[in-house]
Formats: sequence, structure tokens, C-alpha cells
Amino acid sequence: MKYTLLIFSGILALISCNRLSQTEIELRDNLNKVLQLDMFETVQQANNIMPFGEFRQQYQYLSVVYLQNGCQPCYPKFIEWQQKMDSIGVPDNYTVLFIIQGESYEEFMTEILDIGYVEDRFYTIMDTERRFMSKNKTIPMWIIDGSILIDPENKIKMVGAPWINEDMTKLFYETVNGEQ
Repeated sequence: MKYTLLIFSGILALISCNRLSQTEIELRDNLNKVLQLDMFETVQQANNIMPFGEFRQQYQYLSVVYLQNGCQPCYPKFIEWQQKMDSIGVPDNYTVLFIIQGESYEEFMTEILDIGYVEDRFYTIMDTERRFMSKNKTIPMWIIDGSILIDPENKIKMVGAPWINEDMTKLFYETVNGEQ
């Protein structure tokens, strides 16, 4: 009886140690899922507007960062992305795309400039009708909030900012340089 109980306890411990957390399950389930962006026709870089198709042909890899106008933590996040991407350097086939839920780019940038000056070098889509969230509702909000690296087919390859730690930076470079 003791021997059977010991074996059962060992099996139970082994099974429970191998159980994935909810976060790990969601991450695994969403890697390689297609991020829907086809609802957008144009992107903006500062005051320049470009057709989305042309933009997408120019950049194979995108970090998609979802922000909301009126969201106080979103403004420093925008500034951080602008500054931190300089610190790791990026290849020519990559850029950052901010999708901002709000009415106007000018309103958003006014809030940013109230915090501090930042040169807006990356691309922006103003999502006035919440189409991004509507089309991507099967992706957990924590993944969208964490930023998403996508490949040329809009498949999710990485979740999180590439500069957060050495492992993320290494994964970022392996992905965008095709070393996977």
C-alpha cells in the first residue's frame, strides 16, 4: 500500500510540475496566429501619410504597439519605445507600428509633448473606430498590451518589447535576421 501511494504521489508531482501556466498556454496558442491589420488603408509617420500596402512592402517585420489616447500609462510607453529602439539598433527590414485608439494624432502628440520631447520616427495608425480590437478579439489583451512582433505574413513571432532583457533582444535579432 505504501509503495502504491509513493508511486501515485510521484506521478502526481511529475504531472503537476509539467503543467503550463495560463500565461504560457495563451502565449503558445497565439504564437504564429495572424494579427489582423487589413482593415487599415494608410499609416502615418509624423506628418507623412503612406498607403498601408506600400508600408507593409517596405518592412517585413513590425512591432505592433497598441495604445489609447487618454490612457496615462500609454504616453510614457510611446516615449520609451522611441528611445529604447535606438539603444538596441534595428535592421532595415523592421519598424515599429503604433496603433492608437483615439480621435486624432495631434491630440495624442500634444499629450506626449506635455511629458517631454520625443522625435516621432516610427509609424502610426489612428484607430478611431476600434477596428483593431474588434478584428483581433481572440488574442488576449495582455498580449496586445505587451506589444507584438509580426513577420511578413502578419504572424505573431514574439510578445514583449525587444529591449526588456538579453533573451528578448537575442530572440528579436534571430527573428528579424532570419536565424531561427
